[in-house]
Amino acid sequence: MTKCAFCDVPAEDAWISTNLALAVPHPQPLTPCHMVVLPRRHVRAFYDLDVEEQRVLWELVTEIRNRISAVLLVKGFAVGFVDGTPASDTHAYVQVIPRTGDDGIELPPDVEWVRDAL
Repeated sequence: MTKCAFCDVPAEDAWISTNLALAVPHPQPLTPCHMVVLPRRHVRAFYDLDVEEQRVLWELVTEIRNRISAVLLVKGFAVGFVDGTPASDTHAYVQVIPRTGDDGIELPPDVEWVRDAL
């Protein structure tokens, strides 16, 4: 099994850090301020998290959206779940992508997009 890059995120890379979750810039951003919100505990799927961990993740998604909106003119956000598969054991996380309306990005198809507010 490969080492999980998200399990070893340095504290100085986090925009927000709590004892249960953190928010960091996406390693291959599609837009400025493209963020990853992830649990500290390595789980394959969002629903493997307990209710408290899920709540903290959503609080961080809200906080990240507020911080980005304060410094960037956005028309909406694409928010999506990334879960691993039984074969991959990928760390589950949530992507937050600010949309400006003229960014022309194509959202990755392997993400379960729950909102695209454009």
